[in-house]
Amino acid sequence: MKNVWVLYNAVTEVYSKKTKDWISEAAVQDEVEAVCTHLKTLGFSCTRYPLLDVRKLIHDLSSPPPLIFNLCEGFRGKANYEMHVAALLELLGIPFTGNTAKALGIAQDKDLTKRILMASGIPTPRWMTYKGGDMSDYFLLSFPLIVKPAREDASAGIGRRNVVEDKESLFQVARDLFEHYHQPILIEEFLPGREFSVSLLEIHKELHPLPISEISLKDLEKDGPAIVSYEAKWIEDSPEYQLTPSICPAPVSSALGQTLRTLAIETWKILGGKDYGRVDFRLDREGVPYVLEFNPNPDISLQAGFPKALNAAEIPYEEFLKILIENNLSAKEFLP
Repeated sequence: MKNVWVLYNAVTEVYSKKTKDWISEAAVQDEVEAVCTHLKTLGFSCTRYPLLDVRKLIHDLSSPPPLIFNLCEGFRGKANYEMHVAALLELLGIPFTGNTAKALGIAQDKDLTKRILMASGIPTPRWMTYKGGDMSDYFLLSFPLIVKPAREDASAGIGRRNVVEDKESLFQVARDLFEHYHQPILIEEFLPGREFSVSLLEIHKELHPLPISEISLKDLEKDGPAIVSYEAKWIEDSPEYQLTPSICPAPVSSALGQTLRTLAIETWKILGGKDYGRVDFRLDREGVPYVLEFNPNPDISLQAGFPKALNAAEIPYEEFLKILIENNLSAKEFLP
């Protein structure tokens, strides 16, 4: 039985006590269990490898496995280190699933991502980046605005107070986030329309968009800004979580569906996606879609959005894992 590694970010005790953001960080364990369980069905054995010590990892990789499922979403609670784990595997020449270090690094920097999208003609909401100090220039944007950390993922730091309607609220939220996360803060014009995502999967070097998903926001609109907050994504007993169900396939017109798929594929190609990913969208008041961000290596735990899209496409989870293996190893190498 061939053995593969599942490499993932271990949540340290120190980090978990500092902030509730550890909840999304710890959710990687659900991904690990899903991958290992279904790899066993395919005839593989699975070594779970929680990453705590880079030096130990380098030592252990002196006898590398044939393939690593890279589920690392950061290192020691720092999401911006996600790209470095992939870069290490690239330097060592070890095959791994998921996106390249370059794609992970670009996507992690929302300001850079949006600059690339804008330069490439991909519609994205107008924005500015706050790096501390005076904020007078931010009046060039039109309220309402949404304020969020520029280098986090999983909606970390995003709550309903992040949608601001005036200068005083903008200053307060931006400064609070800057002091807490110690990184640039993205200030973006808030789009009030529907929210969609398009998951993408490479199969035999061809890119396939999966059925479109929608986060239903209609029940939130009665009580403040309709956004997918951190609570809506991760706190299962919160009202936001209960009121933002995902719908896949989403009810969209053929024209809107084609536009979303086309923009998703263009975004993937421009940002250099590999294996699997997700592009998130929001519509403006006229129903025009704008790309919010690209999510390389999205959550693949069984209840997450990507496996729901796989299910809607009638692709079994085991088949998805087999596709990732085939993408990164020759047929002779991957057969158990």
